[in-house]
Amino acid sequence: MKILIYLGHPAQFHFFKNIISRLSADGHQVKILLKTKDMLEELTQANGFEYENIQKINRRNTKISILYAAFKRTLHVIQIARRFKADILLGTDASVAQAGTILRKPAITTLEDDITVISKLARLTYPFSASIVVPTVCKVGKWEYKKIAYDGYMKLAYLHPNYFTPDKKIVEKYILEEKYLIIRLAQLTAHHDEGIKGLNKNLVRKIIDIAEQKGYRVYISSEAELDKRFSDYQLKINQNDIHHLMAFASLLISDSQSMSVEAAMLGVPSIRFSDFTGRISVLEELEHKYQLTFGIRTKNAEELPERVIELLSHEGLLSLFQERRKVMLADKIDVTAFMVWFIENYPASARILKENPDYQYRFRGIQKEVEKESKKIHSVSTQTEKISEKNLSTYKKLSRFAAKSDFTLSTYRNLLITIQQAGYAFYTFEDWCLGKAQGKYVILRHDVDLKASHSLATAKIEAEMGIRSSYYFRVVPQSNQPAIIRAIAALNHEIGYHYEDMSLYNGDVEKSIQHFEKQLAYFREFYPVKTITMHGSPTSKWDNRDLWKSYNYRDYGIIGEPYLDLLTPDSLSKGKIAYFTDTARMWNGDKYNVRDKRILEVREAKVNKKLKGLIIHSSFDFINWLKTEPPVNALMITTHPQRWTDNLPEWFMEWTLQRLKNTVKQLFYVQK
Repeated sequence: MKILIYLGHPAQFHFFKNIISRLSADGHQVKILLKTKDMLEELTQANGFEYENIQKINRRNTKISILYAAFKRTLHVIQIARRFKADILLGTDASVAQAGTILRKPAITTLEDDITVISKLARLTYPFSASIVVPTVCKVGKWEYKKIAYDGYMKLAYLHPNYFTPDKKIVEKYILEEKYLIIRLAQLTAHHDEGIKGLNKNLVRKIIDIAEQKGYRVYISSEAELDKRFSDYQLKINQNDIHHLMAFASLLISDSQSMSVEAAMLGVPSIRFSDFTGRISVLEELEHKYQLTFGIRTKNAEELPERVIELLSHEGLLSLFQERRKVMLADKIDVTAFMVWFIENYPASARILKENPDYQYRFRGIQKEVEKESKKIHSVSTQTEKISEKNLSTYKKLSRFAAKSDFTLSTYRNLLITIQQAGYAFYTFEDWCLGKAQGKYVILRHDVDLKASHSLATAKIEAEMGIRSSYYFRVVPQSNQPAIIRAIAALNHEIGYHYEDMSLYNGDVEKSIQHFEKQLAYFREFYPVKTITMHGSPTSKWDNRDLWKSYNYRDYGIIGEPYLDLLTPDSLSKGKIAYFTDTARMWNGDKYNVRDKRILEVREAKVNKKLKGLIIHSSFDFINWLKTEPPVNALMITTHPQRWTDNLPEWFMEWTLQRLKNTVKQLFYVQK
């Protein structure tokens, strides 16, 4: 898909930056247009995005200049979109919507202001928009039928903990004080800012005096040229770093609506001093429902110093706001994951959300259940620390051993890095079934047999690296952990059903298919499951794939089963794909494999000349092979995440149990 995105403000760049990266990683072509506005162009350059500036000179702040600039932008967008052959257009500006109508291409408008605040922009934009994607609380007037409401905020697209982690080291490049506050002065020049007042010099001076009396250092960030009397307070930084500085600030005082929302996303107390107070639904919700910001109208200027004194005198303020932030995050979705899905599946996605608005909660980023699971994981880590305190010498020896050993998370990360460096792109199995896998690629799949929390650990590593993979869950409690499934789906990974129905019902086909239907519906509550993979069930005499001798899984909306659609003897023998699995806690554990007979036969016969004689036992062997530029363009890699951990007691327990399992399998289950 060819996607054109227009950026008109630094906040819009931040909103789209992770979305653009995800779309590009999924193989879409993204064309970025922008205009000269504050630090917008510098931000885009600094983050390595290619773009085209369609308004290089700042317009004057008059009605005629505004209209003329808008007309020229629309012409530019039309010309570029036609040349680019865009399939879909996105942005906030009216030029995007108007160009989409003229070109007969869908134009999606994304913003978070109420129509009462941006009435002029709305009249020029909404009639031409195919969909208006806004937070649920936003009002769009008579264009409600075009509204696609999501339970989140635009700023969560880049400040959600899935995408942003504050870094104290970045702060220390500019600020050494532990206690500091930031004053943000906006340049109110947008057409909807007419008649709006904000902070003045006298109020800024009062705030500085109050803060310094209480031992706080003051820094001022300003869009316009700063008055010379405040030059000693000016914050001069790389604009990519501003959110790290905000995250560790004690307080933000601003007449910028955008930065007030950003502070709330970070759990930082903020006071917004503006006549927009009381008029913007997003900020009203953040203030009155979540108590994450405070608004003061300019006519009530005397309240501002009083509120500053009150907040700076509150000893537990920062902890309180972090708790409030957790409540907000538990309610909201992962906006980036939602937007990527919405764009990739448009217009079907719009229809789905109109019919079932709750579908969006599949992209919920953090939930109370996930937090409980995290506490359990933290509890295990704490127990490990206590063990180390009791026997530090032994612990250090084990640490050194594990650092050099396989199946740790650090080794897993290194394997993924090496795959990327070898030039392979990552795809889910669902992507492959839809024909999206192109060039050199790896289909990364995980069978979640046990210890679901380990899968969350690998999923987080992959998400940090921009990798999407497929996670297949069984129905047993050790695998079927709803909080974990939701968390992994929120990281934008594929969820599938790891079916074992024939084994559970001793070959009874009718009971097995009934159970399959029920469990498939259950897992579709977390993700629109389109692919499945059988569980080997080594202690059962039944092969779960035999269910499809009586039924067709495609009748249930399933588009792929790897053992029946991809890992066939023909594909493997002709070198169309190479298959690697960590079965038996090694990468050449075929002799311990009970069910993968087709794959085993191909390897034993050494029909695949490209892999003839290849021995990959450990992950380190795998890494070294990948560094040799292997002559294989397509790989499927299957892991069992319960085997991968940095928790030493669990690592050694898994190592011991797997050796025992291998012995039992070879003696009793594996057919020779």
